[in-house]
Amino acid sequence: MPPEEEQTAVQEKPKSKKLLIIVILALVLLGGGGAGAYFKFFRAANDMKGEEQKKETEPVFHEVDTFMVNLADAGGKRFLKATMKFKVDSPSVADECKSRNFEIRDIILTLLTSKETTEVITPDDKLALKKQIMETVNSVLRKGHIQDVYFTDFIIQ
Repeated sequence: MPPEEEQTAVQEKPKSKKLLIIVILALVLLGGGGAGAYFKFFRAANDMKGEEQKKETEPVFHEVDTFMVNLADAGGKRFLKATMKFKVDSPSVADECKSRNFEIRDIILTLLTSKETTEVITPDDKLALKKQIMETVNSVLRKGHIQDVYFTDFIIQ
């Protein structure tokens, strides 16, 4: 090789190394920028969707005022004090329960006063009563239904 060609070959190697380093740095910067954009925009959007889904799946409750009723026992000397909460399938059902509170209370009062002590004393009796309350109230609701009834106070005197 003539000396001129050797100099050209030697000079081209450092240029190609510089070019290679520049390309690698550009790829690293682009990759980092892409990852940063993903975490800032796309992942934040996915996290917000997850929060919305979580809010949608959180249970909605409606608290019903306390009932104090005479039971249907002979002599009418026994009474029942009961407080309950309804687990409803949406906030619109809870709003409907609030606006139609007088109807719901009337239905439940009628049901409770028809019971004798022996019909509400055992745990199985209370489960049956919950089911009756749920079915009766659901029959008048228009926007959804009650999923469960929880007694928060239940006293027979």
